[in-house]
Amino acid sequence: MKRKTVSARAGRKVLGRGLESLIPVREEGGIHSIDVSEIKPSKYQARRKFNNASILSLAQTIKENGLIQPVIVSPEGSGWRLIAGERRLRAAKASGLKEIPAIIRDTAEENVAILSLVENLQREDLMPLDEARALSHLMKKFSLTQEEVAVKTGKSRPAVANTLRLLKFPAVIVNALEDGSITEGHARALAAINDERRIKYLITKIIREHISVRDVEQMASSGRPAKKRACPAEIPEFAEKLESALGTKVEVKINRKRQGFIKIYFFSGEELERITHRLSQ
Repeated sequence: MKRKTVSARAGRKVLGRGLESLIPVREEGGIHSIDVSEIKPSKYQARRKFNNASILSLAQTIKENGLIQPVIVSPEGSGWRLIAGERRLRAAKASGLKEIPAIIRDTAEENVAILSLVENLQREDLMPLDEARALSHLMKKFSLTQEEVAVKTGKSRPAVANTLRLLKFPAVIVNALEDGSITEGHARALAAINDERRIKYLITKIIREHISVRDVEQMASSGRPAKKRACPAEIPEFAEKLESALGTKVEVKINRKRQGFIKIYFFSGEELERITHRLSQ
């Protein structure tokens, strides 16, 4: 296993606070330069699909500025097993890097699984079903309760319960949510319907007419489309679309004169560059 040690101080500045609290950076441990070919993928990667455009954008940034934020790995055989940072690892390979900065940690398997999920939740929005499957896997493999998972991932217990409920929805809803035809809000509204034929009809209507979640809720209960709403009530839907497009938290505020602002959150320099690239496109 080839590795070169570099300063550990830089690691403290770039490592996310949530991950740093779970895997503290020790001054003597430092950050190591590791051959990318020796790193195996995480066994607990929650994300099933990666945004290729986002990875290529990050790869271009790495070519120009290098990779500032290290990945986290643990020793395995003659190489390393990735704990957190798969987007960075993929982008580094795409950029042609032969070595990548890494923090090396020997940690319990349960912590590895939790860290992989937390890293995905912090760095880029995780698809609802991917998150639900990851939470379910944690509970089954390590015999954890919903409350224990909530504490370990920094989520509330009701939020964990609501996410896990997605896995119990009818297959027609799960499939539409998986392929991006509907949002999580649409899925929850449709789950209140017992008639599968009506569910299929409404999914088709959502896709063709871009019906909002509130409209689906009313149609699910009464069979009639909702009346046209005033603009301010539509704002959550706009924010949801922007969050999906940008992969981060977004707030949209508007007054009765249809004036307002959009607030876009980012949690690292890497994420700011990614969002800026998407906006420029």
